[in-house]
Amino acid sequence: MNANARKTRALRAETRRLFVEAVDSLHRGGTGDVIFGGTVDEGSVAVEAVAGAGQDLLSSLIVSTGRGLGGRAMTEGTPQLTRDYEVDPYITHHYDEEVLGEGIRVLVAVPTLRGGEVTGMVYCGHRSDYDAAAPQTGDLVRRVRQLSVDLARLDHRRVAREDGRGNGEQLYSDLDASGREALRHTYAELRAIRASILDDEARERLSGVENRLADILSGHNPENCPSPVPAVRLSPRETDILSHVALGWSNARIAEALSLRESTVKSYLNTAMVKLSARTRHEAVSIARSSNVLP
Repeated sequence: MNANARKTRALRAETRRLFVEAVDSLHRGGTGDVIFGGTVDEGSVAVEAVAGAGQDLLSSLIVSTGRGLGGRAMTEGTPQLTRDYEVDPYITHHYDEEVLGEGIRVLVAVPTLRGGEVTGMVYCGHRSDYDAAAPQTGDLVRRVRQLSVDLARLDHRRVAREDGRGNGEQLYSDLDASGREALRHTYAELRAIRASILDDEARERLSGVENRLADILSGHNPENCPSPVPAVRLSPRETDILSHVALGWSNARIAEALSLRESTVKSYLNTAMVKLSARTRHEAVSIARSSNVLP
């Protein structure tokens, strides 16, 4: 196996690990009864991680663009939800055997995005009715948004290594091999701890520490080597919402100004943040400005 093949294989393994970790964490956190997902490969989503399933129906599922709820999410690049999967007339029902076989009634499909391009999909299935499932949707979108950021960072580190910028062995030559290995283990342990914490604020703080440590381990200096600006397409309403966020307005004030419900403002803002691979509303504004979406 040549060097490029080994790098590709290692990247796929790390990407799969991130999906497995995210799916397991979402299920442990009570976000849904059945969580599954995987990466996009040649226009289809290959399910690589499943948690909470009672049967082995979802683990080998391959969802094609335009088919089923996930296929629609791939096509549109936005989260999709069906309140009653079995009778929903707006999905193609190509995967009824697998989904209904798990007793799923409510299904949410949230894409992972990099620069507006769909890179994977996370599904959250509920065996209860929509009223019981709805409160978990916001947390699902936020957690998948964090997964998008993790995947984008992973790909950036790959590019940095190929460009010769990510050689931590040279940049941190004052550390011996055992010290560098200890750093890597610390980073892995930090990820595991973060995945097990349910408190949002604590998890966000750990994410910040983790991201800084990831930059150190990869040799990436954001000031000297900024991340590439993604090509992003926001809907007019998403742009409206972000332009008001840029002014420092609260969701309630934006809702009043645009004659929308506050929940609608949150929904548009969440979708924009997913597209921009942003962790916070302020980061979404910053990325949108860098992408010339906002002035």
